[in-house]
Amino acid sequence: AFVEGDFRGDGDTQNFRLRHAFGQFRSFLAGKTWSTFMDVESRPEEVDVEGLNAQILRRHALVRWTPQFGEELKLKLALEDPRTDVVNGTSERSRSDLVASLVKMPLGPLGRWNYRVGFILRDLKATGTVLDPELEELTATDKTTGWGITTSGRQPVTWWGQGDDYFVWQVTYGRGIGHYLNDLGTIGGGDAVFDDEGKLHALPILAAYISYQHIWPRRFKFMQDWPGILRSNFTLGMVEIDNFDFQDDRDYHRTIRASANLIYNPTANVQLGVEYLWGKRTNKNNSKGSASQLQFSARYSF
Repeated sequence: AFVEGDFRGDGDTQNFRLRHAFGQFRSFLAGKTWSTFMDVESRPEEVDVEGLNAQILRRHALVRWTPQFGEELKLKLALEDPRTDVVNGTSERSRSDLVASLVKMPLGPLGRWNYRVGFILRDLKATGTVLDPELEELTATDKTTGWGITTSGRQPVTWWGQGDDYFVWQVTYGRGIGHYLNDLGTIGGGDAVFDDEGKLHALPILAAYISYQHIWPRRFKFMQDWPGILRSNFTLGMVEIDNFDFQDDRDYHRTIRASANLIYNPTANVQLGVEYLWGKRTNKNNSKGSASQLQFSARYSF
């Protein structure tokens, strides 16, 4: 069994938040933890607590089975807690999300290269408000099917530095899967939208990112006595919704986010970091806005 929490709940820092709580027996796991649709091993290292816009980042209540599937492959099958995030409606309870993932472990001829493919099938259901021909508000409940596929991986590189650098990447495409993506899951409404006639449509979504981590060598004399590891991460992410014509002009269409950081661990328990972030959002009507920020962090792990 495993339980983990922090104090990042809504409100002030005294609000406790449950992050993980699950039990595992052999190949079966039940409880709340990272979604099976997510690839924990391909997450970029960042200072920003909110995280990259395009990554799949979600903790769910779930039941998971991980059968033995050969030496180099790991298969995971899960039923996960469903939720429908609707632009102009309210989620209704539906059947559990069905998730499967296949992971190539870092063995065999590919060396330390590992990659993963994930699939998801969703039953989206929601209630919205529409106008009839006499301009009276009516309540409509509808459902549709969502689906998605994601592929991700981690690739060591040796052409710069001392051989400890690596790329991580992920590409995700589907309909009605915005709830699982970090940016859309935070904003809400990324799964589906009601049209003027009360029909629910799953939103087509494409998300991708790539990140490169570089371990800095101690080239200068004053750095040679420094303990720990000094590294940087350079990350670029994009999320895009293929909007329907009937959607509001201000609805989310695309975000692009880039970051660069410098992270230092003087000891195994202490981490210091500085990061520059830049982001841009485009709405359905092509209106745009951008922002940048510089942030610092200090963390003690125990």
